[in-house]
Amino acid sequence: MSGLEVAAISLGAAVARAACGVWFGDSKLVTEVGASAIDLAARRLTSVREQRRFRRVWDEAAELIADRVLALRELGEDLPPNEQQAAVDAVRDTFEAAALTEDDLFKQDLDAGYLDRYLRAQDPERATRAGLAPGAVRLYDLVLRECSAYVIEVARTLPGTGTQAMAELLRRDRQILDEIRTVLERLPERRGVHDFERDYRQLTANRLDQIEFFGATLSESSRRYPLSVAYLSLTARAAHAPDDLPAADPVERVLARSDRLFVRGQAGTGKTTLLHWIAVQSARGSFAERLASWNGTVPFFIPLRRYAAAELPPPEGFLWEVGRHIAEEMPSGWVQRQLRSGQAIVLLDGVDELAENRRDEVRRWLGELIAAFPAARYVITSRPAAAPEDWLASTGFLTAELEPMTPTQVGAFAHRWHEAMRSRCATEPERAEVTEQEQGLLAALDRHRHLRQLAGYPLLCALLCALHRDRRGQLPANRMELYEVALQMLLERRDRERRIETSPALGRTEQALLLSDLAYWLIRNGWSDAGHGEAIDRLAAKLRAMPQVKADPQRVYRVLLERTGLLREQVAGRVDFVHRSFEEYLAAKQAIDEGDFGVLRAHAHEPQWHEVVVMAAGHASAAGRETLLRALLDRAAEPTTPRADRDLLCLVALACLETSPERSPELERAIRDATAKLVPPQTEAAARALGRAGPFALDLLMAAKPNNEYAAVLTVEAVRESGDPAALPLLARFGTDSRPSVVDALIRAWPHFDPEEYAQRVLADNPLHAGELEVGDVRILPALARLKRLTHLKLDLMTGDLGVIRKMPGLRALESALYEHPLDLSILKDLQQLTELRWHGRVANEHLLPELDLQALGVTASLFAELDGVEWSSLRSLALYSVDTVAPLLAARLPQLVDLELYLSHGARLDGLPERRGLRRLAVHFETPAKLHALRSIAGPVIELHHHGRDRLNLGPLAGRPNVRVFVYHRSTQVRGEDELGPGSELRSAWVDPPSR
Repeated sequence: MSGLEVAAISLGAAVARAACGVWFGDSKLVTEVGASAIDLAARRLTSVREQRRFRRVWDEAAELIADRVLALRELGEDLPPNEQQAAVDAVRDTFEAAALTEDDLFKQDLDAGYLDRYLRAQDPERATRAGLAPGAVRLYDLVLRECSAYVIEVARTLPGTGTQAMAELLRRDRQILDEIRTVLERLPERRGVHDFERDYRQLTANRLDQIEFFGATLSESSRRYPLSVAYLSLTARAAHAPDDLPAADPVERVLARSDRLFVRGQAGTGKTTLLHWIAVQSARGSFAERLASWNGTVPFFIPLRRYAAAELPPPEGFLWEVGRHIAEEMPSGWVQRQLRSGQAIVLLDGVDELAENRRDEVRRWLGELIAAFPAARYVITSRPAAAPEDWLASTGFLTAELEPMTPTQVGAFAHRWHEAMRSRCATEPERAEVTEQEQGLLAALDRHRHLRQLAGYPLLCALLCALHRDRRGQLPANRMELYEVALQMLLERRDRERRIETSPALGRTEQALLLSDLAYWLIRNGWSDAGHGEAIDRLAAKLRAMPQVKADPQRVYRVLLERTGLLREQVAGRVDFVHRSFEEYLAAKQAIDEGDFGVLRAHAHEPQWHEVVVMAAGHASAAGRETLLRALLDRAAEPTTPRADRDLLCLVALACLETSPERSPELERAIRDATAKLVPPQTEAAARALGRAGPFALDLLMAAKPNNEYAAVLTVEAVRESGDPAALPLLARFGTDSRPSVVDALIRAWPHFDPEEYAQRVLADNPLHAGELEVGDVRILPALARLKRLTHLKLDLMTGDLGVIRKMPGLRALESALYEHPLDLSILKDLQQLTELRWHGRVANEHLLPELDLQALGVTASLFAELDGVEWSSLRSLALYSVDTVAPLLAARLPQLVDLELYLSHGARLDGLPERRGLRRLAVHFETPAKLHALRSIAGPVIELHHHGRDRLNLGPLAGRPNVRVFVYHRSTQVRGEDELGPGSELRSAWVDPPSR
């Protein structure tokens, strides 16, 4: 081992001790960097064995750091080995002599440049005292700066702090060491001691690789968590997408379409998070796939709210948000060079967060920037109300709108959020608790529609995740409380905590009053939206009773539109509520404030009023609630109320119990009695009533448990017609139910939903009918591979892509009588469990048929004849379709055959039918009676005659032949000679009577 290697290992140990002290967050340990910080930390472990393991982990971390030091290309430059070693030793001495007691070292925004300067200030003469030559001084400067970065990266990688974190470090030592190796390798190569770009990239990645939640009272761990773990790709809809590209696409793909993107999205759709993600990926050079060309870029994140009362920044001010601590070290003209070369990504966040009279200023400023630096990339964000779709069209921007999350994305978001929480847990029990909380939240989303409605937006979904975690796996029992928390965040705290000022400054109470009036006005008139002018007139009328608000209605309208996150102008000149649930909550409050119990009673059966009435019960006083619910029951009992409306009124009253914190036992008993046969449904009429009730009935059904098979079938039928994906968790409850009528109901419901999602969530583990499934809808073909217990498949289809069969290794039997296209046998050759194939149509690659090693085969007689000479050594059952003659059977080699079925064509002849030893059953199917005398000489097997036609059947030729069983499929068919058949023979009626009306 060379002297340089020894020096590097010694330096690695010193850097590791510094990282240990900074990680542990104990200034006493940090001051012991030069002595025994790791030993002092180890003593906090009670087991000697654990102490030794703890030291070994840090020894390995020291080796990783040493390897990184030795890989620095400057060590290979023309500098004598003794001077290289002297420089490395001097860096080690600097670390060991430093007393890292400055409080700033423990702040979250600690950066490597700060630590480097701090260390130099502690020992400014180290290079001189070490007698380093000028070349060695340069190497000393570079290695010290590099090792400062290592301290920060290692400390950030380690789990938590304190003794629990030490135990976690021991439990996951290999994984954590691998993570340390990864973060060290991910650091860009330093190009000299004053590699400002490298320092800026590292600082940007560390600063922006976190999500901070504003506007709700949450624990610190729920308020701030790592972005790189929690980030979920959202969907964006590009305006005027080319014909060859989808309008809606993952946002990363939309980014790849243009170097200039204007991203619009309602409040809480993830605009700022998207820009943070772009900045972190750019800083680390870790863009993948279509955005790989963006690697090598330098991000500049600029939140416009910082300039609400200041001039917009010049290029050299682009670092003020992220890199303010190192801005003084920036080489002159560095930002301009990045912009001019095309390496820069300018990330401009929140056009809507500046006053309306400054937005044109932003557009001019941006236009001038683009004119000066056209090669740079630009991504701008805004709420739609603040900037129309074509706001930046003149400067070549592609506009894209962030869309709400789908139910699948909501599940993925919740998983990522909880994964971020798990990444910060110190122990396995803590991680297990987070996993349990995740499962509990997903179950709550399945049960409650109001939660699903909120969760479609990342901000509100994160709020649900955080509230659920902070309340130890419980969300507010009453949705009213949840809406209140969310509205407090949207109407007041979020902007206040982000220091966004509005003009006029409206308090939460004023905003709620105005929005409630607007919401109730819309619902009372049966409108989903209103004209811009009409809405302002409505606000003006309300403002006349609010003298404390001095602004004109137009300005108030703009504040409500741009800042609350509740209103939008999706269609030019028309305004509506972004979230239907908040509109209903606010409208219900206004209805109660105005005492409109009669209005609520009169409209409670109408779909657009269901949730308004339910939340009105929550807003009302105890006496008002009693009045409202009694009114619903009274109206349901009136003879003049249509029967369909009676059931709906009772269901609405039942739903009101969830939002009613106080009600009399007598009232609750009356409601439960009125709905006893409705939830769960006990009659078809009840199922129809629940189906008419719409989405709100899902929550009622989720809370109910069918007490018999019929009620389970009716529950499935009640939600079948909706096709609402929100019904899938309810249907999934019956996913493993083997009762035949329930299985049939689930299969009937399948085409009403997304086939893939339904198969995955509902039918994946369903036993079907002992593994059998009959498919008559081509839309569900691609989803069949998700059915784990499907073994016997019958296709009642004329067309469709059968390639999915390749993905069904458990398939044992395949049958089709209708399929028009040739069956490509190559899709079956790898199905090891396939033993039965019955195919009435054509096949391709027929030479593969003997290789399938089937035990049961049904094919056309002509195909079987083409395979003359094949020995079917394993075939026990054979069915031939469209039989004209028995000639194909004459030379057939069927040593194991015990069952033979012949489907005769018109005029087919059975003369010469060979007798086969071991045959137990011979079945002959025909529409017109064939000459049966040839069967008389076939001894041994049971003979079945299946007459599917209406012509008279004469059994005389078989007189005396035993074990002849005749099946007649039409009531009008006449049969003669049945009395002359031999022993064991019988005539059976096989027709099915039509259902009575």
